Amino acid sequence: MNFRIATTVTISIVFITLMTTGVLLYSMPWNYFVGAIHIWASIFFIIGTLLHFKNNFKAYWSHLRRKIGRRALSFSGVGFLVLVAGLMFGVAPFATVMEFGERLRTANQPVTREYTLLDLTAGAGQPSMDLFIKAGSAYESEPQPAVLGFTYTTVPQIAVWMETLEGQYIDTLYVTGKAASSGFGETDTGATRRPEALPYWSHSRGVEEADGYFVPLRNNADLDGVSGATPKSDYQIALSAPRMGRYRLLLEVNRSYDFNDYYTRERFPEDPIYSGDGASGQPSLIYETIIDSAAPGQYLLSLLGRGHHSGADGALYRDLEGITTARNILSFIVAKVE
Repeated sequence: MNFRIATTVTISIVFITLMTTGVLLYSMPWNYFVGAIHIWASIFFIIGTLLHFKNNFKAYWSHLRRKIGRRALSFSGVGFLVLVAGLMFGVAPFATVMEFGERLRTANQPVTREYTLLDLTAGAGQPSMDLFIKAGSAYESEPQPAVLGFTYTTVPQIAVWMETLEGQYIDTLYVTGKAASSGFGETDTGATRRPEALPYWSHSRGVEEADGYFVPLRNNADLDGVSGATPKSDYQIALSAPRMGRYRLLLEVNRSYDFNDYYTRERFPEDPIYSGDGASGQPSLIYETIIDSAAPGQYLLSLLGRGHHSGADGALYRDLEGITTARNILSFIVAKVE
């Protein structure tokens, strides 16, 4: 009997602790000390609950044999399933309670942005150029549905390359990892191909793969040292850029799922890429500046045009009709020449 009393009192204290730390974790930013207490209290609560069932098993079984006990158990089970379904599908009030807690936790936190540094220089002593890419308001996509109520977001694919003033391709300085290797997932027929992602760059590069696309596949020697994962926000890239007088520096950017009122999912129903396998919505945008290797300073890249909406060709389209949020994927791009 004394052991049963001790267990009951202990569970009560642990329950109060869980309730207090739970409220703090719900309404305030994560705190290691509060989180640790909450976890240990949960462990003690599990142990205490098991002991409580052991000490009161006969009484508990007697409750379940009664009609009201069975009804309470059924209602609890159904309620749990409704809760899980509500959270999975974002149904109020289940999801709104979590969203309100998120707003409480972030209300007093300073706004911070991730800043990434990528070093793609060939080595010490090599000519280099810093490229600063400022993320815009449309840099990350809206949450996209996956399975079982889970969602995911996407960030842009980007390529940076050099051309002569006459428009002849020289070399790629940087390209995001997925675009460099068709790393968008696998299908029954192989790697997922995204010709609509960066068509102007891929056609300028001029390497046609066996399937007829200019989109790179894996194991491209010319891209091995200049590719990397897409950062989640603002980033600066140290690039190997030979000093070769005046040349064009170009950047192409595209982000999945940025459909709008003009570039809807049904915009080109006969296009097997855009309305079939594609997911780009608005076409890629191309930015440019003229670099003078002999004139150190900062060079701001300006919007030049767009690529084909499904990557059918490598033409530069000056017509920007229907382009909206794609302009806000990047806020600005600045190249710094030492």
